[in-house]
Amino acid sequence: MPDSELGYLYRAVKNAALNAKRDDSRETAIDSEERWFVHRGGDVEAELALQKALGELPQEQREVVMMRIWTGMTLEEIGAATHVTLNTVASRYRYALEKLRERLGQKNDE
Repeated sequence: MPDSELGYLYRAVKNAALNAKRDDSRETAIDSEERWFVHRGGDVEAELALQKALGELPQEQREVVMMRIWTGMTLEEIGAATHVTLNTVASRYRYALEKLRERLGQKNDE
């Protein structure tokens, strides 16, 4: 039981603010001008199209794709690192790949 309702409310708001600040400090802005990777075949247009498509994904899906592909982490490892269930990680990865195929497929058809 808290000593006072006002003290409890203050601590709750303070903790929520600190949690939000901590969470925001983990996120980094995506620089659309910076190259994230280099296409093996030297196809700069394909490289930029993929980078743009990745940038359009929701942050949670982009995070899973980048952790899986760039670092080679397993879905289980990604779940542990992001504190979400394996099913959620697998769904985010699957949805992200579907969106990337859809967006990049449209670019290739044009």
